[in-house]
Amino acid sequence: MANREVSWEELVHAGTVIFGPGFAAAAHGAGWRTELRAAWRRRVLETHPDRAAVLGRSEASLQREFRAVAEAFALLESFAAGSRAPPSPRAGPAVASPPGATHRPPPPRGAAPRPPPAPPPRAPPPRAAPPPTAQTAEGPGPRLPRRRLRFAEFLYYSGRVSWQSYVAAVAWQRGQRPAIGRLAVDLGLLGQRDVIDLLERRRREGAQTQPFGEFAVRRGFLTRSQLLAVVGRQKQGERRIGQYFVEQGLLTAEDLDGARLALFGHNARYAALVA
Repeated sequence: MANREVSWEELVHAGTVIFGPGFAAAAHGAGWRTELRAAWRRRVLETHPDRAAVLGRSEASLQREFRAVAEAFALLESFAAGSRAPPSPRAGPAVASPPGATHRPPPPRGAAPRPPPAPPPRAPPPRAAPPPTAQTAEGPGPRLPRRRLRFAEFLYYSGRVSWQSYVAAVAWQRGQRPAIGRLAVDLGLLGQRDVIDLLERRRREGAQTQPFGEFAVRRGFLTRSQLLAVVGRQKQGERRIGQYFVEQGLLTAEDLDGARLALFGHNARYAALVA
């Protein structure tokens, strides 16, 4: 990303995903670079698929938006780290003079040419915002939260992986997770027609935010124990999130083994806090 030129359209599109539709007017300034990480963290909270029920949106649409936010942030962060000026928009048929420019008549014949005007002083390039610390997502504090953590959370808070890698790993794992409806058909608990019927009923009732399995139980297509069996099969077919970090060359298998042992000790200290 850092070694290729970024077009004006790409920059504005990525900035709109992170900052909103007013980004084009601010793209030439430096202020967005210092606000990039804070805006990105807000967008992560607004689009994380785990918050589908809280946000009242479907998990599938959040998954797509969450991935778009991760890609847009990667482009903007790479661009800002290079301290480059934003690319110019594509020029139209005519180029207007910039505001405040004055027309300088040509010098009379025989006169010495006028020296070009002195360029305005250049402002120093903006300093890139420092990455968030591994201690907490919002500021200084204890290195590890005083609660039980999932494996990827522990990798981030313990400083083993970056926040960007953590977000990308969550999106990766959710993107390859087998669907509940498909697994129920594979196990002989539902037919293809049942899945189509349930999806259509859920759409008509405006219940897209309710997980498919819960909706199937409420409609009498699955029992609670059958749903638990399907969820268990889903977990078995799900690739472990640690594989992402190994495949990306961020950690080794030995690193993961050491982190799992450390996580076990951490969670054991806070086991009594979980009901």
